[in-house]
Amino acid sequence: MGLFGQNQHLLRLLTAVTLMFGLTAGSADASHPDSKNHSRAATSSTVVRTSSKRGRTKKQKSRKVAYKRLQQQIGALVMTESGEVVMDSLSDAEFNPASVAKIVTAYGAMKVFGLQHQFSTTISYQGQLNETSGVFTGDIYINGNDPDFDRADAAALYQELEYAGVKQVNGRLIVSPGFSYCSVSDPLWSGRSLSRSRGGSKKSKIAFRKGVAVGTAPETAFVLANLKSEPLRDTLKEMLSYSQNNVAEQIGRVAGGLRTVEDIVARESGLGANALKLVTASGLGKNRVKPKDMMAVLKALRADLRTQNLDFQDILPVAGIDEGTLDERFTGAQERGSVVGKTGSLPGTDGGTSALVGMFRSQKEDFYFVIFCWRGNVPGFRNQQDNLIRQIQATRGGPRPYDYRLAKEEGA
Repeated sequence: MGLFGQNQHLLRLLTAVTLMFGLTAGSADASHPDSKNHSRAATSSTVVRTSSKRGRTKKQKSRKVAYKRLQQQIGALVMTESGEVVMDSLSDAEFNPASVAKIVTAYGAMKVFGLQHQFSTTISYQGQLNETSGVFTGDIYINGNDPDFDRADAAALYQELEYAGVKQVNGRLIVSPGFSYCSVSDPLWSGRSLSRSRGGSKKSKIAFRKGVAVGTAPETAFVLANLKSEPLRDTLKEMLSYSQNNVAEQIGRVAGGLRTVEDIVARESGLGANALKLVTASGLGKNRVKPKDMMAVLKALRADLRTQNLDFQDILPVAGIDEGTLDERFTGAQERGSVVGKTGSLPGTDGGTSALVGMFRSQKEDFYFVIFCWRGNVPGFRNQQDNLIRQIQATRGGPRPYDYRLAKEEGA
């Protein structure tokens, strides 16, 4: 089959999938109270009051159409690794990318810090320790902006205090303004949670007798320990695999804020200043991105990764292999490991939103893809996305897995 014939066949496949799954079939807006019973015509009631024979009033309802049924829409852009566009449907229209927006956040953080960057959390103190009783009189200071400082890190922090012989603090726990615990942005809440966590250790009895405050360590404070996070690459892989909203928001904050991240990614991707219209770093809410602009981000991100001898599978989940939002998709014996990407789901936003972007591999070549769907049923959209990829793979000899497992074993 020639190139023109292949493209025509793919376009027919898109049409077939559209008809098969009802991509353009009208459906009620999921946020409307009558959407669960959308088989009936949606109506509103106008109340007319009339007098009864007994002088009382009764209600008579006059039905009128209340709202226009919204059409489900799909924006799909698929192209080969060499740049051949094989499918294009509404790629210039804005959609809600949902959690696919996390790719923008991850790319921005990658440019700000570098993938090997490790966040530091410094434990310092000012005061004196009674080595006999283990009572430290003074304040303990925690300074850091690790976006994924969690219970395991808290355990390491408490362990350092215990190694120093501290059993009780007759003073305060003071955390820096940028400190977050379990990716919560409020430093005071984070400090209080850290003081109560005991690092997950039942043996730890350290108590801060004068409470928790937010502040900075004085220059005269002594450094007790400096904890290092895992490399940013590992944090991004977990955040993108499990689609962790709080972690994404905190990464956006430490990278300079959402506008900074947007500007960096737009510039690196060759996009205009207002191409990426994000309201959150996690993808929650009503964000807007065009499929063609998301495609530009994907290609720029991959080009950047490859300059570091990395690829998408180093920060994005591989379907059917990595745990997370893609572990139960593309799990067939032949297709497992042939798709690497990022999901997005917002059942209660924009009438039901679902997205899937990334790359997939066929026996003949690799493809970039962006599929944005909204105003419909999210599980149904996922089926549409998966079947669309499967059918394109079928036209190019079937799926072919990435050498992902082998690469991990060789690096072990």
